[in-house]
Amino acid sequence: MLATQATAIGMARDSFEEFLAQREQAEVADAWIRGDNAKPTRPKESTREYIELEERAPTPWLGLVVTSVAQSLYAEGHRPKQGREDSKVWKKLWQPNGMDARQIAVHRGAIGHGLAFTKLKKARHPLTGESTVQIVGKSAMRMAAFYQDVAYDEYPMYTIEAEQEVINGSQGWRVWVTDETAEYELITESVDGKENWTYITHERHDTEVPPIVRFANNIDLEGNTISDIAPFIPLASRIDQDTFDRLVVQRFGAWKVRYIAGMAKPTDDEKARLQAMALRVEDLLISGDPNSKFGTLDATPLDGFIAARDSDIRDLAAVTQTPPHHLLGLSPNVSAEGLVEAQAGLMRKVDERKHLFGESWERVFRLGAHMIGGDLAAEAADFESQMIWKDTESRSLAQSADALGKLAQMLGVPFEMLWERIPGWTSKDTEDAKALVAEAEKAAAAQAELDMAAQTDAAIAIQQAKGTGQTDPAAA
Repeated sequence: MLATQATAIGMARDSFEEFLAQREQAEVADAWIRGDNAKPTRPKESTREYIELEERAPTPWLGLVVTSVAQSLYAEGHRPKQGREDSKVWKKLWQPNGMDARQIAVHRGAIGHGLAFTKLKKARHPLTGESTVQIVGKSAMRMAAFYQDVAYDEYPMYTIEAEQEVINGSQGWRVWVTDETAEYELITESVDGKENWTYITHERHDTEVPPIVRFANNIDLEGNTISDIAPFIPLASRIDQDTFDRLVVQRFGAWKVRYIAGMAKPTDDEKARLQAMALRVEDLLISGDPNSKFGTLDATPLDGFIAARDSDIRDLAAVTQTPPHHLLGLSPNVSAEGLVEAQAGLMRKVDERKHLFGESWERVFRLGAHMIGGDLAAEAADFESQMIWKDTESRSLAQSADALGKLAQMLGVPFEMLWERIPGWTSKDTEDAKALVAEAEKAAAAQAELDMAAQTDAAIAIQQAKGTGQTDPAAA
């Protein structure tokens, strides 16, 4: 049932503060992902050099944490309950929406912000005019979803999407509220210190649920979602502080200072100037005063500062399940087995995300099939479909070929199932391989029929030759 204008405004007003709180948290995480880190602490009375060092200290470590996971998450197929080929709805929606590339932004948003969304909308293909469904990714900085049971409900009761813009000369918001029937466009602005909401228009979608699918990075039994980086911002800040402190020491205290004690005080400005003259490497200090003493102040060693920074980076690697060599560089004495073990934690983390995001993509395809209808109606009720993910583990082609060959020969696993395990092999490659095999089998069957026909003709000729008393079938 279409909501009234007052109901649409009421939903927006009741939940807008919660949307703003989610947006603020996502913006903080987003800044750390992009490398716009909060600056480390510097002395209150700072010179220009301190300020420059403060600008150089931040490093986008948390962006690398997101990238390490996102670069191992590439969906490349969707299999229905029956059959070994990609589903019809996958072929209908994935490539036309450019999701090979656009899935990456959805995954990065969910990993970094804790939440991301996809919004489905009926549309027509701009070139063919064919009826289809458009899939658009939405950031947690622009959209929030509200559920009756936030932990278990498949679809929200309604969602809020908002963008800031200037309204009547002041900063306001354009807001879209989407429920199970329609999307309502509203604007909100501050008038005399009060929020004033205005209804603009609405557009029906009649999908029976809000056509929004949530991608939750980590969701607990209470429905709380956690970003992969938000809990570790204090640790990343500590690393930046380590770097700043080391830069300060490197700039101001990392060399020896030569001193003279007991030298007579200069009697005029010219002698004072000569005495204060900076020394070059080859210069020699001489004093005519027998009470003069020469010495050096040792440089402040940097080893402790570097070790503290490396220790904090290892802490970050441990708590985020990021291989240490991704952050500290590859040690020359690490074996191949050691590298595999170092990657194991990350691979387990990636596997968990495949389960979480795979369920969301399956929901996208069920919802898309429902919206298109027709011959896709059966796929809208297919709750046993599965996403197919690209294998991104670091293995050589020779290792994979050896393992797959043994699976086929020793365990009798069908070749068609093993093709999907070949490094770099896509669903399209599997389909092409199946087509080539089918074509080869068809050609072999045709040739076998020809050979059989030739053998039959030869046998008939031999029998006829025997009946006429001739021994040469050609003579018969």
